[in-house]
Amino acid sequence: MEEIGTNIRLLRKTKNITQEELANALHISYQAISKWENGSSQPDIALLPAIANYFGVSIDELFGFKLQAMTNKERFIRFMADTGVLSVGEFTLRAGDKCNYYINSENFCTNAQIAKLGEFFADCIRENHIEFDCIVGMAYHGISFASATAIALYQKYGITTNFCHDRKVNDSRGRMVCGHMPQAGERIIVIDDLVSSGRTLTERLDHLVSETKANIAAILVIAQKEPGASLLEKNHKTRVLSVINDEDISCALRDGII
Repeated sequence: MEEIGTNIRLLRKTKNITQEELANALHISYQAISKWENGSSQPDIALLPAIANYFGVSIDELFGFKLQAMTNKERFIRFMADTGVLSVGEFTLRAGDKCNYYINSENFCTNAQIAKLGEFFADCIRENHIEFDCIVGMAYHGISFASATAIALYQKYGITTNFCHDRKVNDSRGRMVCGHMPQAGERIIVIDDLVSSGRTLTERLDHLVSETKANIAAILVIAQKEPGASLLEKNHKTRVLSVINDEDISCALRDGII
């Protein structure tokens, strides 16, 4: 267990959290974290599953197996390939563009996979220091992704937030939002699966903002393409953040990650 303290420090720095925040999540003292990281003591074996779960790694990775070899983005790409979400080959997209990979978010179909995706999204929110009041899932794929993200924010970071999702068809009372109704001026994080051209999502966000008068703090997706991301950022004066992008996947293909 000689390297575990170094690995915990590496993971903590990668997640951009303090020793105090990690200690609170594990219900121990921050002095214990400090001792692990400086090598003067090691974590109790009973804590290892909780530590690994908090950082979204396996216990093997916590001990250093491939931890140094793979970045968070590479682990996510490997995760998508293993679950059949990411396929490699020659594909023609709806707009007619050619691409050497294809992402089918419908293949996130088990509770374990959705939970893991929620953790990656929660980490992205935390690492980008987004200030927000509500998580909004876009129908239909974004609903489960946003739900998992909201849960992960609470379980991993102790963050309580409002949650809702939009409707493609208004209900009998004319409402287009289920759950918390964002109020004027509230900062919302919009979660969807992918951004390609951005046109469809732009139209739906126009409707959402018109209905709620909320401010879009960020749009969060699995992966994004240009010019769709630029269109959304320009029209809604916000940031489009993705766990990965085209360059990340190209690098993973080049380096044999997938």
